[in-house]
Amino acid sequence: MAGDFSGKIELSGFREVDALAIRDLKSIAEKYATRFSEICHAFEKLTLRMKRVHGQVHSEKYEVHASTIGKGKAYTSTVTSKNLLEAVDAALEKIEHEIERSEKSH
Repeated sequence: MAGDFSGKIELSGFREVDALAIRDLKSIAEKYATRFSEICHAFEKLTLRMKRVHGQVHSEKYEVHASTIGKGKAYTSTVTSKNLLEAVDAALEKIEHEIERSEKSH
């Protein structure tokens, strides 16, 4: 990794998620934090919030809200999926594309 972003990554709503999934989630978040710092040189913070929108056993759905701040500008996305890690990855990928578009226009 290009640096330690643990102090710049905030997780909220993940209390009920098992330790293995949290480890994987943090790995995904750190990968994107590294990427965001490369394409937006003033990367400040990455926030992930999760809530269950359908909590029945074997049919859970997770709503993930992702946001980041770079150069004083906020980038956000929301993804809902049955797979929590896929939702996190998709939400952060949307932000990555938004930052890339923004950086190209400047």
